[in-house]
This record gives sequence, structure tokens and C-alpha cells, in this order.
Amino acid sequence: MDIDKALAGLRTAPTDPRLNMIDDAVMAGVLDARTRDAIGLRSMALAAGGALIIGLAGTTFSEAPASTSPALAPLAYAPSTLLGGR
Repeated sequence: MDIDKALAGLRTAPTDPRLNMIDDAVMAGVLDARTRDAIGLRSMALAAGGALIIGLAGTTFSEAPASTSPALAPLAYAPSTLLGGR
């Protein structure tokens, strides 16, 4: 197959009439994607704001004293330490 002949044949072939409608379909898809992204961003902002308010309220109005625990305590039960027989 000669690529130059194939491309020349493709160049001289009539265009598909459906290509005239592709611009509207692409732009409608872009608008739809932007709308969905805006809704997702709005939802994430609302969730973050709610979490911030709940966190601030929990620390401000809590009457229980704060307690500490070792930061790496869960690593004592890691499979690598259990397999070593320690």
C-alpha cells in the first residue's frame, strides 16, 4: 500500500456532511463537563467548610481533657514486626 496514494485519495474524497455538526456537539460536551466540574467543586467546598466548622466546634466547646498517645503505636502491629517474632 502506497501511503502517498492513500493520502491523495483521502484528500480528494468528499467530506462527510456530519462533520459540519461536530462543532456544536463538541462545544455542548465542553459546557456539560464544565457544569459537572463546577457542581463537584461546589460540593467539595461545602464539605470542607462543614468539616472545618465541626472541627472548630469540637475543639472549642469540648470539656474533655486532651489525651496523647504515641504517634507510631500502630506500627507495633505491622506484619513485618509480627513475622519477625518480636
